[in-house]
Amino acid sequence: MSNEINRITKQFTHLQHGDCWVGINFKEALQGIDAKTATAKLTADGNSIWMLTAHIIYWRTMVINRLTGTTNPPPFPDFLLPEELTEANWKQTLHDFESVYHLLRTAIHNLKEENLDKISPRPDQTFYELIVGCLQHDAYHLGQIMLIKKS
Repeated sequence: MSNEINRITKQFTHLQHGDCWVGINFKEALQGIDAKTATAKLTADGNSIWMLTAHIIYWRTMVINRLTGTTNPPPFPDFLLPEELTEANWKQTLHDFESVYHLLRTAIHNLKEENLDKISPRPDQTFYELIVGCLQHDAYHLGQIMLIKKS
């Protein structure tokens, strides 16, 4: 595996559950959050932690699809919440969140470094821009999760 691919996957690892440059990682941010807390919103039309977690799952899946050469959207809607907002369903969402992280790391790991500057299935975006954009997207929503958690 190339040095650049190693550096990129390391950044995702740190953001998920390592020594993250933003000061907190997803594992720490989501630790101790129960289903009730996960559904709380700062404003009536805002997002909850659960919604943001589902949104990240959706977009990480979209990135995985693009890394593997397709523009197909995920087979589920963005911001998907289960019909019942139970503790068991929240734990399943957290499990899905961790699973999609591993799938994303694998997809990035399998990308050849020489393809980083090639155009992804989205015509105006290289694979490098796609991956770094996903990292930026996730860090942005991590900040939102922390704001909601601290309220």
